[in-house]
Amino acid sequence: MKRLSLLLLGAGGLLACRKDDLLFIPDDGVPPLTALLRTNAPAVQVFRFALNQPQALRTAAGATLRFPANAFRLPNGQTPAIGQAELWVREIYAVPDMVLASMPTTAASGAHLVSGGEFTVQAWQGTTRLRLPATVAATGAVQGGLELTSPVPTAGLDTTRMQLWQLPPRPLLSLTPDSSGWTTPPRPVWLAPATAGHYTVTLPLDSIGTWNIDQFWHAYQGNSTANVTVEVPSAVETRVYFRPVGYNGLARCYTSLAAPNRWQCRLPVGAPVVAVVLQTRGGRLYYATQTVTVQAGQILQPPMEILSEAEIIRRIRRL
Repeated sequence: MKRLSLLLLGAGGLLACRKDDLLFIPDDGVPPLTALLRTNAPAVQVFRFALNQPQALRTAAGATLRFPANAFRLPNGQTPAIGQAELWVREIYAVPDMVLASMPTTAASGAHLVSGGEFTVQAWQGTTRLRLPATVAATGAVQGGLELTSPVPTAGLDTTRMQLWQLPPRPLLSLTPDSSGWTTPPRPVWLAPATAGHYTVTLPLDSIGTWNIDQFWHAYQGNSTANVTVEVPSAVETRVYFRPVGYNGLARCYTSLAAPNRWQCRLPVGAPVVAVVLQTRGGRLYYATQTVTVQAGQILQPPMEILSEAEIIRRIRRL
């Protein structure tokens, strides 16, 4: 029988194979790189609460989630849920955790984003996923929903206004190891300027999903863009990212069946970036980084090193 892992506090961030309504993740047959990153990704925090009481739940990193009494509904969106429930939360504020959790900040349009915090929020009653209905006015104000107050990352942002983005669910067995691309809600939600070192936003739609407080890479918005190619050896698993130097974002690269060893990313010309490559090959783990300034037609071949699991995690945490 397949062994299944329950997402619990300290379980090691098992939402890496993310599906918006996912409860259990199979552990059997997970490739080594996926297993390594999943084990070291930020943990899912679980808060048990009474549905008939207002809540202000504080996370390990200092975010607060507030919602009123009797706010949650059963899956039909109409019937109030009663009794006890659990709120599951994972919070990501820095590039190393984006790599470990496979949560880059590339939009579905291909635009690159700088993050003020990524959050996965789910409410469960046993094996039933609850909803929290909300609506968005034409002004972008949200009525109902779950209010999130989160600490502003200590570095890597600029002064532009932040916007709320959401991550659509994707198939559990998707071959793509990363997020499927951030999108804005049908009616954009803009954040007020940070107050006392915190952002505050009310999550729209049913408030339960994966959200990102983001802005575009405004520092490079006037630059033209070009494809940058990273060539890597054939491998069982490969993940390739670029991070903008000095900014709190992570761009994902794509490959194709026609050229599986060539990973591409469209980036602003003139931007200093760091290429990050992780691989499983021949039963060993490989890691490489390379800092470059983006030029048109660039082809990179970062020098890959065979490293231990502990050393790879140490280097990721230094990104």
